[in-house]
Amino acid sequence: MSKSIAHSRRGIVIGVFHFTPGLLPTVATVLVFALLMNLGFWQLRRAEFKEGMVERLESRSQQSSRDINALTQDDITGDMTDYPLHVTGHYLNDLSLLLDNRPYHGQPGYEVLTAFLTNGQVLLVNRGWIAQGPDRRVPPAIPQVKGEITLHGNAHTPNPDFFVLKEDDYSQVNWPFLIQKIDLEKSAQLFDYPVMPFVLRLEPDESSQFVREWHSHFMGPEKHYGYAVQWFSLAAALLVIYVVVNTKRKQ
Repeated sequence: MSKSIAHSRRGIVIGVFHFTPGLLPTVATVLVFALLMNLGFWQLRRAEFKEGMVERLESRSQQSSRDINALTQDDITGDMTDYPLHVTGHYLNDLSLLLDNRPYHGQPGYEVLTAFLTNGQVLLVNRGWIAQGPDRRVPPAIPQVKGEITLHGNAHTPNPDFFVLKEDDYSQVNWPFLIQKIDLEKSAQLFDYPVMPFVLRLEPDESSQFVREWHSHFMGPEKHYGYAVQWFSLAAALLVIYVVVNTKRKQ
């Protein structure tokens, strides 16, 4: 025998069950359901974006290293992120930026970016992570490298729109200069030479005093897919709860 479905002014009757949702619970459920679904789709979009990043990193890292001074203007102004590069010049040892709030294994510290002069231009070189020290007011001792050297690493284009609670004040600079984010356009005013529009992240070196694990905190696409499943599951659970709470057996 098939179950009968009937509509009434007070809800929907399905067999011996009466579905009578209220207006406010319905509106709240719709709003929360839409939010959960949007969060799930946002995580899917992030996963697709991360998949593209992984593919780009794998593809570009397999290419041979290029000399920065041999790059064309189109190369320099284009997307250079993750390309292997090398450059010859010398450090401006007194001109370093300390990228703040970069903990490593729970220990506070900084990423050190030192100006590197090559062919009449300044390249900001990210030398890696260094510990903060017991007194935050005292900057860490930054190892100096003198003379002409050749550096090897990968290009990185920082996001100037990275969210920070307080913007850096470039009107008052003390070296080493503490920053909350890398802004190459603003950093250009600190030097007497043109500044290249990307940063060079040095290759890992066990003999170095710096830690260089550039992708250790990278959240892969699989985690975003997992988060998407969680949001969609919550949305489904919300619908089930909404139906169960508002459905009663007829007397």
